[in-house]
Amino acid sequence: MSSRHKYQKPWNIILFSDPKTTIKKFHITKFMLICSIVLFSLVSALISVYIYLLFEEKNVENELLNEEILLRDQQIEVANNEVEEVKREYTSLQIEAVEVQQSIEKFRAYEEQLNELELELPGGRNYKDDGSGGIEFPSKIEEINDISNRLTEIRDDLPNLINEFEIAIDRLIAYEEELRSIPTIMPTEGGRITSTFGNRIDPITRSSSFHSGIDIASTLNTPIYATADGTVTEAGWDSGGYGRMVVIKHNDAYETVYAHLNSIEVSAGDYVKKGEMIGGMGSTGRSTGVHLHYEILRNGEYVDPYQYMIFHENLIIE
Repeated sequence: MSSRHKYQKPWNIILFSDPKTTIKKFHITKFMLICSIVLFSLVSALISVYIYLLFEEKNVENELLNEEILLRDQQIEVANNEVEEVKREYTSLQIEAVEVQQSIEKFRAYEEQLNELELELPGGRNYKDDGSGGIEFPSKIEEINDISNRLTEIRDDLPNLINEFEIAIDRLIAYEEELRSIPTIMPTEGGRITSTFGNRIDPITRSSSFHSGIDIASTLNTPIYATADGTVTEAGWDSGGYGRMVVIKHNDAYETVYAHLNSIEVSAGDYVKKGEMIGGMGSTGRSTGVHLHYEILRNGEYVDPYQYMIFHENLIIE
């Protein structure tokens, strides 16, 4: 028998549950059986390779996510240190201002006390009766001299105190102006963060991509506020996917972007104050729902906006 006929010789497969039921008979050749085994092995191998590649992709995504989390934690730590340093400087200047104010008030108190004591001594003279038990004022004179000496010392130091006070006030004003130009507040009241800064799975393409800001979801037309003083450089429709958006330049370092707005309340060239309403939340442009896409750029580089939100106790992170 040739090898070809050997592989084509049929095998009979008989199936039955008990002797009374109908017997089912199948015919299969050795060649068909070998082909089935090979096909099954190939399918199993392809499935195994697919599962392996899927796990590898997940591992790569997890590594990227861990690196992004580490980078964000480092950025948050740097920002927190900067904020704490500004707070310490501000507190120190407040203490200096209080000390100077207390010194000035003390000076005025000494001056009033001296005037009162001088009024009690007509003509500022030392009265004394020539007989025994006569009236004399040595204690009052000593008290006046003591106060006068202290008053003289304060008067001598007062120009320096006033100068320090003026310097402290100037520094406080400068720090306040600097803080007003740094985006440190929430761009909206409440809401929830639905997408954080960094690498993520794009909600539309379902592929890994870099998210240059944070998404804050809330209801339609929720007020959107400028997070720092600055000048509006763009206010209108963005064809790149951001829909209605506003861009604000705050100083030489910072710039903020507010995208997917339903309405815009400012125009390019307007100067806005920190906390001023600039629009309403929407879902314009490339968007899957009502939310605000909020970005911060520092020296032209995207940074995590969350690390700048000093007052975010009412914010929910999903």
